Amino acid sequence: MESPPGEKHVFQAADYAVCGAMLLASLGIGLYYGLRGGRQRTSAEYVLADRSMTVIPVTLSLLASYFSGVSLQGIPSDVYFRGTMGMWAAAPVCISGIVSLFFFVPMYYNMGITSVFEYLEVRFNKAVLACGVFAFIFFAILYMGLVTFAASLAATAVTDVSYAVAVVCLVGVCTIYTVIGGIKAVLWTDTLQMLIIIATIIIVIIKGSVELGGIENVWRIAEEGRRIQFLNISPDPTEYYTIWGLVIGQLGTAATIHISNQYMVQRYLTCKSVTVAKTALVSFIVGSTIFTFLCVLGGVTIYAYYADCDPKSQGLIEAQDEILPYFITEVFRGAPGVAGILLAGIFGAALSTLSSVLNGVAALLGEHLIKPCWKTLSDERYTLILKVIATVFALITFGMAFLMPLIGSVTPTMFVISGATNGPVLALFLLGAFYPRCGGKAAFFSFVVGTGFGIWIGIGNILHGGSASAELPLSTEECVEMNMSMGTMATDTMTTNDGFWTTGEPVEDSGPFFGPLYSVSRVWYPTMTCVLSILVGVITTLIFGGNDQGTVETRLHAAVPDCCYCAWPYKRRRSGPPTKGEAYDPEDNDVTFVSSISVKKRQMEPPGLLVEDYDYDTKL
Repeated sequence: MESPPGEKHVFQAADYAVCGAMLLASLGIGLYYGLRGGRQRTSAEYVLADRSMTVIPVTLSLLASYFSGVSLQGIPSDVYFRGTMGMWAAAPVCISGIVSLFFFVPMYYNMGITSVFEYLEVRFNKAVLACGVFAFIFFAILYMGLVTFAASLAATAVTDVSYAVAVVCLVGVCTIYTVIGGIKAVLWTDTLQMLIIIATIIIVIIKGSVELGGIENVWRIAEEGRRIQFLNISPDPTEYYTIWGLVIGQLGTAATIHISNQYMVQRYLTCKSVTVAKTALVSFIVGSTIFTFLCVLGGVTIYAYYADCDPKSQGLIEAQDEILPYFITEVFRGAPGVAGILLAGIFGAALSTLSSVLNGVAALLGEHLIKPCWKTLSDERYTLILKVIATVFALITFGMAFLMPLIGSVTPTMFVISGATNGPVLALFLLGAFYPRCGGKAAFFSFVVGTGFGIWIGIGNILHGGSASAELPLSTEECVEMNMSMGTMATDTMTTNDGFWTTGEPVEDSGPFFGPLYSVSRVWYPTMTCVLSILVGVITTLIFGGNDQGTVETRLHAAVPDCCYCAWPYKRRRSGPPTKGEAYDPEDNDVTFVSSISVKKRQMEPPGLLVEDYDYDTKL
């Protein structure tokens, strides 16, 4: 589409009013839950909403927390510059979600935990717990800074507001409603914000399609520009996006979301029952797939609109992640208030993630730092300390937001951070749940090795991995004014890629051994570090020994079918009722028995009850 050179469309008064209304609504929800009922004076209400939440708010909160401003801006941007292969990112979310549905969510919920890392302490020891907590805090600080940066960058791209003012507004509003309203305010503001987010991307698709004569025309233009790519099966791990990299490489990141991420798992724990938690998880899997598709389609629409007049090549935007907000303000510049609604969606995505992480970090440090140090602390004072922790981390986020511009584009950055921290932590949970022989020492050593490897290859990639670009060609052929004033610049800005998302510039080889490793695409990092950590944990256990039969606590292991343990070296716990002739001990709170034996009956039966007397028809 034609665009005058150097023109940068900015907000009108109505747009500012709409964005302000969304921020005020978020504050209002926080004040409402901070002043009603128990006024968030108990830790159970502040952190877990008294375990009273239902499916809809939990599902929408999960979606809003997962699809932050990084996703809302990053996915369409990736499609615009690199193509539609990102759609495959929905596959590992579905796979890992199914694993969590059957194994981890029931285990966590029946344990009655507040922090997901309590599992590591009970299963292994405090040293492993410290590893998990430290890694998550490190990830959370960087992630909150990145989310704030992405949303504030969007604001400065389309408004006259400075970056500093945008950061203050975003972090300030989030801090107030999170600290005052607790997890209930977070869940319900997430619900409101997710609805705005969905509306944002749908309106983008509809408006772009109308401007270009229909979705069929949009798809045709994108195909001509080589953006429609779904079947890149190249085995080359250095390519930016392939099916293997997105499905297998990102499986580690997706599994982290369902299994070892504090603020995501915390939402399952707020549900009124384990059935509600499972239903919310299934709804999240379906919703995340649909929303990923919408974001990809949004990116295709934006590319089709600018196919022959790329704004970045003209200097109208500086960063790739500005393409969505720039599109919004340009196509809706004649409709006051509409652009404000759409940018409110980007702000809402950031607010929902920030509030979720702040509340999750407060719960995490409260459980593992405050409670062990002050065991006689009253619950009301403990809740007050949780609010102080959330405030402190909000201030840290404010500082991190000013360091993020030095890092680069938001999506690739997350791959490095996730690989170095989330992969090894996920390995701890998988070893604990599926490898009962693994003890605390082996788990600790596996984490150290996995994290060290993740940091090493991440730094190596940045310093020595070369500067290969995964971008597809862009064009300014229809930018008439620009071509007339700048001669052949439009031709010079276009690039040619002989292969799929590869560049003609060879990747710099930093050495005969480690050069190829540093050049591996960042999408592989989470799974690489997770698999390495698991292998180290298994090998260490086999060499130095691990748990014996007397130390295996069955409630801490995943309830998998017995056939999966055919090679288990000693008698293993079962996933169903006891066999004939075996004594049944009702004091053994095996979570697998809870699913097939009435809790009430278990409390009534005396220890040593033989299985001949067990009623196999008794169900929950």
